[in-house]
Amino acid sequence: MEKINQKINQLKENHENIIIYLSILALCIIICSPLLQMHIASDTYNFMDLGYFEYPSQFFLRDARVISSLASYIGGILNLPYNVFIIGMEILAVIIVSISIYYLYKTVVEKLKIDSTSDVEKNKKLLLKVLIIMASFILVFNCMGLEYLLYVECSVMCLSVMLSILAARIFTKKTKFCYLKSFLLVVLATFCYQGAVNVFLPLTILFLFIDKDKKSVKELVKDVVISCLIIGIAYILNILVMGILNTMLGEEQGRVAGGILNNLKNFAVIINYVINVTLITNYNLWPTAISLIVIVISLIIIAFQKKSTAKILQYLFIVLVAFGISVGPVFFMKTPSMEARMAMSIGAIPGLSMLFLLSLNYEGKILKTIITLGITVFFIYNCINTIQIFGAHIATNKVDKEIGLMIKYELEKYENETGNTIENIAVCKDKYPRSFPNGWDKKFFSFTQRAFDNFFCIREALNYFCNRKFNIVSMDQTIYEENFKGKDWITFSNEQLVFEGNTMYMCTY
Repeated sequence: MEKINQKINQLKENHENIIIYLSILALCIIICSPLLQMHIASDTYNFMDLGYFEYPSQFFLRDARVISSLASYIGGILNLPYNVFIIGMEILAVIIVSISIYYLYKTVVEKLKIDSTSDVEKNKKLLLKVLIIMASFILVFNCMGLEYLLYVECSVMCLSVMLSILAARIFTKKTKFCYLKSFLLVVLATFCYQGAVNVFLPLTILFLFIDKDKKSVKELVKDVVISCLIIGIAYILNILVMGILNTMLGEEQGRVAGGILNNLKNFAVIINYVINVTLITNYNLWPTAISLIVIVISLIIIAFQKKSTAKILQYLFIVLVAFGISVGPVFFMKTPSMEARMAMSIGAIPGLSMLFLLSLNYEGKILKTIITLGITVFFIYNCINTIQIFGAHIATNKVDKEIGLMIKYELEKYENETGNTIENIAVCKDKYPRSFPNGWDKKFFSFTQRAFDNFFCIREALNYFCNRKFNIVSMDQTIYEENFKGKDWITFSNEQLVFEGNTMYMCTY
């Protein structure tokens, strides 16, 4: 009878886990629904222009993104149409994201021993699990990580996040060879996408701190040091492979250079820049300074705990690690910069904060109610906000398509009337260029970047819409002064195009 009861309990547990995962997957599909169609980021124009085999050589391999290269090669070998490849990668990315959220939720539930705690009411356990799921969504769908769902290699970038979460989970489970398994997963994650791996370290520390199987300070320090070594060695291996691949390709490695001393001299400038874009403006993807507000509120709530000093120190350590692990690599760059997708761990701070708060015990209902309402409101807002951002990207694609087809019409009209064939393009910008479409009062970072305002992909976008292979040439000064100088357009106009011989001169607005 005891064995039968164990089997029944296992079936019940698996039944609950299946329902939870399918619910997470369904919500992920709803949130990402705007992207589950053909969509094009700025880099995607370059990808389609160069093709499945050339693009990895010029971009993925140079950055040691080996898994993305393999995915691209597979697409080329199978000769997949680009829309099939892009939509297929997006579907796979959504599945991977749902698995990431599920394992994040499952790990926190295990660390807090929610299912094995008999003195907690069933309804309270259910509410706590729901809150953990919502906090896990906030952590994974944070504003810095949304770009992982934007690009053509989206499933590989999301895989990096999932591997980092699994690595943190395995590291803190203390199973056989847990350190080695965790290390191998982190290394693999770096070869998917380096910017996402930084979430491994603060997650590992969070799991260590909230674990109900308390460890001594000595054990905690040892585990933190080992986790730091794991991610540090993984980064070094990635840099070494990056150097080898660039040497094989005959290219100079441009990501990591020996400018650290010069960057350290500009420490204050770089830190101010990073704080502004990641914690203040949030790349216009979250409300201003929302992460700082969450940190302050979390500190106030923790201050009401027994032994609050120790808990405050633990929480601040998690926050500082989340910030520092993202910022550290910037000082090794030849040209210091911080893209949203490079700061996954900083964007995860609100989610990390909520999971930490849910691990604490509270006397009275007021703090519990505040936390419950706070997580619920943030979760609902973040879901709606994410859908709106993804929708804005699709709307931007439509604007780019309209302009691309209008340019194609004018170009073919000129060719039919003159018999000339346009082979070259020269591009400039008007007096007050706008990088995002009309209709928004701010730019949602890469999601609303207009293709015809981005010199990185203007030619490639024209190649795509006109089905050509144009050459870039310099703007003729006389044509510029007679037609474009001092002009300021707010929408596309035929005046922005001048045709002469086999060259199209274009001024973007």
